[in-house]
Amino acid sequence: MITPRQLKILTAIVEDYVDLGQPIGSNTLIQRHNVDVSPATIRNDMKTLEEKSLITKTHFSSGRVPSEAGFRLYANHLLEQPYHFEKQSGLDIHQMLVNHHYDLASTLDSFAKVFSNQAHYTTLVIGPDHSKASILDVHLMKLNPYHIIVVMIDETGHVKHVHVTCEQPFNDQSVIKVSNYLSEHVSHFFDDDNEQSIEMYRMLGFNDQETDLIIRIIHLLHQYRNNQSTRVYLGGKHQLIEGLNESTVASIQPILKYIESDRIADVIHDMSDQLINVRIGTEIEQNLHGIAILSRSYQIDKDLTGHIAVIGPTAMHYHNVIQLLSRIS
Repeated sequence: MITPRQLKILTAIVEDYVDLGQPIGSNTLIQRHNVDVSPATIRNDMKTLEEKSLITKTHFSSGRVPSEAGFRLYANHLLEQPYHFEKQSGLDIHQMLVNHHYDLASTLDSFAKVFSNQAHYTTLVIGPDHSKASILDVHLMKLNPYHIIVVMIDETGHVKHVHVTCEQPFNDQSVIKVSNYLSEHVSHFFDDDNEQSIEMYRMLGFNDQETDLIIRIIHLLHQYRNNQSTRVYLGGKHQLIEGLNESTVASIQPILKYIESDRIADVIHDMSDQLINVRIGTEIEQNLHGIAILSRSYQIDKDLTGHIAVIGPTAMHYHNVIQLLSRIS
């Protein structure tokens, strides 16, 4: 535990280090902050913070820099504070969806870029999990007598095209007949107790070729639901590079690997234990240093939920990013 005064000194060291990018000494604290204690008291408190491994002394300066534990304590203190902002300044994702004519991919891509521009850090938006989204409609388009395109639309607005080839040619009437049946009954194809047999389709008036096509497409629908992964939208990738300094440049490679793989989505999902989540350095991965991730969930409509994450150096403007994340509605 540290005293309230020591917490204020730690806060000043963190914020000055973020602003100035260099070790902070007692003289810098006195010059930049209205302190009502003596320089000797500040130095003693800094020594205590160093003994508790919240700040560390550099080899080339008499100043101190925050440690990972110091950033953690500072971030925890911020997360405990209430956030006040004007309602009209909130980031309304649903309104953005309306403005983008309900195109979810375009909305989330734009949202990632807008948030990155405001936060001045790389931003990732994790889209809703399509594997849990209901498929609203299915349509068939005959490209040629042997080649049919199956168009699937789910409730997130995601559109998927799959191709089906046939050994025997299909006539237009059969394609329309199967397409209408699939479109009308798509909501029932995922019911465990509603599996139709070949004989049942024949009783419904489908010939063998049409029945085979229906069964193949239903299999594709289940395959689509089971194989869908969440999509990641990236904003301001250059912000990551610009925000790093010589002490954190080695962190670019691992964080870029996260961004370019499915791992980043798993990391952010695992962080979702409170409204706004912060992970710093080794809290993300054991051998990772110099990087921080701040995240929160968002909800667009009903069950359409996802996550937004801000990635930057541990020496980031946590207060500004947390305030921005708190504005999402």
